[in-house]
Amino acid sequence: MKNLRDFVLAGLLLAIGVVLHYITPSTGTPVKPDFLLAMLFLCLLCFEDSKVRFVAGVAAGVLSGLTTSVPGGFLPNLIDKIITTAILMAMIYSLKRWINMYILSVVVPIVGTMISGLIFLGVAVALRVLTAEMFVGAFVTAVLPATVGNVLLVALVFGALKQTGRLYQRATRKVSS
Repeated sequence: MKNLRDFVLAGLLLAIGVVLHYITPSTGTPVKPDFLLAMLFLCLLCFEDSKVRFVAGVAAGVLSGLTTSVPGGFLPNLIDKIITTAILMAMIYSLKRWINMYILSVVVPIVGTMISGLIFLGVAVALRVLTAEMFVGAFVTAVLPATVGNVLLVALVFGALKQTGRLYQRATRKVSS
């Protein structure tokens, strides 16, 4: 039952991310900041089950691809989210023993947004969805602002989710006692 609850919560987080991704305006290039990533990062930080994490990554790629403003951007979004999810899952797994999760909630969005942006733009240029001349402009106008926004959003929501989880666990322990 816990696994189903995790999938439902991941779905709700990604739904919020889709709305954020859809309403975010373009910043001068066809590429716009991807705040759906923030919700993917929350899924990666909050859930222990690698199945939930991987499904959230694939779902984020599909949802991001469906709401992208880049013509032909579906495949680059899907590839970027799957690779980013795999890298961050390994990073979180290896670092969570030595680094506090609240610190990771700041590190993951910085590293993850940079990785995601570089992969998306690289794949988009390789598939000729974007021209090579647009790479730097898109990075500066979309990836860097998204990094700042994702750090703030993830740190804020992660703290709230952790506190809510603690309160929920205390309440269920009192009821069962």
